[in-house]
Amino acid sequence: MAHIMNLIGSAFRKPFEQVNTFMLSFSQMFYQAGSRKRRYLQFMTEKLSNKKATMAPNPCPTRWNSWFSAVQYHSQHFPLYKEFINEEVKTCGKSTLQSVDRLQEMLNNNDLAKKIQVQINIIADKCKVIIRLLDIFQSRLPSTTKLFDYLEDLEMNFAANTQLQLEGCAQYFEDLDLSFATKNDILKSVEQAYNNAEEKLAKYMSHGQPAISFFKEVGVFNPQNVAFMSNTVSSYTSIPGFSTVPEEEMNLYFTHLGPAALKASACGVVNLDVFWDGLQERLPVLSSLAKRYKDAVINSADAERSNSIYKLVLCSRRRSTTNDHLKAFVFLYHNQRLTSGAFQRDEGEVDDFEDIEVMDEE
Repeated sequence: MAHIMNLIGSAFRKPFEQVNTFMLSFSQMFYQAGSRKRRYLQFMTEKLSNKKATMAPNPCPTRWNSWFSAVQYHSQHFPLYKEFINEEVKTCGKSTLQSVDRLQEMLNNNDLAKKIQVQINIIADKCKVIIRLLDIFQSRLPSTTKLFDYLEDLEMNFAANTQLQLEGCAQYFEDLDLSFATKNDILKSVEQAYNNAEEKLAKYMSHGQPAISFFKEVGVFNPQNVAFMSNTVSSYTSIPGFSTVPEEEMNLYFTHLGPAALKASACGVVNLDVFWDGLQERLPVLSSLAKRYKDAVINSADAERSNSIYKLVLCSRRRSTTNDHLKAFVFLYHNQRLTSGAFQRDEGEVDDFEDIEVMDEE
């Protein structure tokens, strides 16, 4: 599901070509440029006064959410970039990188710079729901019984934004003198982004995700859903073994035990582990199925992180490392990052150019 959300996010960002070009150039500017990083951090420290200056996240498709995190970073700091880039051009002179020249050209074009800034501000605001679901789906906390509801809410969010009105987006254009045609052009790009995302989501809500029927039905194991789901055993054909559930258990769960647990819960949230463990005697079959399937969905986030850690550890200076030493390094690195609460690179660490490209979903 996290991979599917990443593909939906990739479809969402495709129409923003100028934003993609800007963010790619911004990342390339710091590739193997320690002195430029130091100048940037010093510049941002002076401008931000009380806030801590950090490098922009690298928008790498292989690290989920990084593109949207970079957009949110640029949304906060975009007005400061023009001054820094112009200073860099003066500092570097004839040795200025192509990426820096490209950024200067974009930022010194007032109309283009304003257009990019507005698009970044809109994306930074609109992408929060995508970031939230990506975080949920790649976390270690189970969300199986809520998963289909998350997707339905996302589907409604996309549908509500496919026909944006200029009046409803006036907040994004404040203090920026843009023509009516440019504003409409920006809104069309945003609408196209939502259409792309909606189309991609619809694919997985139908046939693209083989387990979508299971996700829809497994919500029955959450008492929060009993008021909206069928209490007939024959309605649940995608949950293995559900046909063996006695009708008496279903009726007892739907009419009494489920609503009672929901009523007694704090803020309408039921601890499913405690709930179903306590019903092992009264609802033996249903409880057994619930404990088997309510946390059925796992994710590959830890495996993906493991691959990333090996890539970081096995750098050009460690090519002669033995397998045993490599495993030991990875063990130490993982636990060091775990205790610090981070699994990604330090901010400002930039990948090779080959890593910063649009990933083909196929």
